[in-house]
Amino acid sequence: MIEDTTSAPLISVDWGTTNLRASLLDHHGRITDQLTSDRGLLNRPDNFQSYLGDLIQPWLTRFPNTKTVMSGMVGSPGGWLEVPHIPCPASPRSLAAGARCIESFGYGGAWILPGVAGRGAAGLHEVMRGEEVQFFGAQHICESRNLPQPQRWCFPGTHNKWIEPGQDLTRFSTSMVGEIFDLIQHHSLLQQSLAAIPVEAHQDDSENLLRGLTVSQQPGGLMHHLFSVRTLQLSGAHEKHQGRAYLAGIIIGHDIAEQVSDADTCIGVVASPGLGNQYQLALTALGYQCFVIDAQDATAQGARMVAQHLEISA
Repeated sequence: MIEDTTSAPLISVDWGTTNLRASLLDHHGRITDQLTSDRGLLNRPDNFQSYLGDLIQPWLTRFPNTKTVMSGMVGSPGGWLEVPHIPCPASPRSLAAGARCIESFGYGGAWILPGVAGRGAAGLHEVMRGEEVQFFGAQHICESRNLPQPQRWCFPGTHNKWIEPGQDLTRFSTSMVGEIFDLIQHHSLLQQSLAAIPVEAHQDDSENLLRGLTVSQQPGGLMHHLFSVRTLQLSGAHEKHQGRAYLAGIIIGHDIAEQVSDADTCIGVVASPGLGNQYQLALTALGYQCFVIDAQDATAQGARMVAQHLEISA
């Protein structure tokens, strides 16, 4: 059978701060291949175009007319090419209109998508890069799988995004969950009460996370609850290797309490499997209906939705 290279599929690239994740989609929108690299912006290549071209060359060789759609921090001031944020309300069409074409890339064309700017829960200025594509992809996946429509979407990560559902992206808030967790465990007094988890103790992770979640629901506030990571270890109530999951439970619990309203009953989570499982565990324990969509799948489907409009703006 002769492979059809005249009607090309799509390459979706989520190029973030830490990693690069790429997906090859067929003509039906199905992911047929995936790859991951650690050459995010913190470990940025000397030449973005050469690096990406070499990385996805096997796909481009098979499908030379393929469009390549990039989202995430690759469009930030420190990325390949700065692509300004577009304002809310945002849609796949407006993302395509704000995209920048990398004309020198060749093949079926390469575009860097813009981020989105808006207002958060406090009425303050908000920005995102990457999650906007995942948002549209997640909503498409939700409909195609007949999943319940959530009242709120959660995108866990270094900087969690909480997005209100809708045909367009209109309102979102950021919470610095992942970054605060990293700072605490590496640059605070609490690091003395944290240790790597032995292989034989991994099954206790969920139990320790739920203990932290329970504490997050008690009086005293986040600053008070955080110090219990230290005091419980000093008192012998738990071991150092239990502290990380316990700390995660406290931070996640406060994040949920501050971002989810009393009217919300179902939350859609878009994340990598590890983070997604943590939030699903916490949300379920707190009485919410919850489901998880893989972040890379959501990016790929969102990129496909934007790519349908790129010929107009290119």
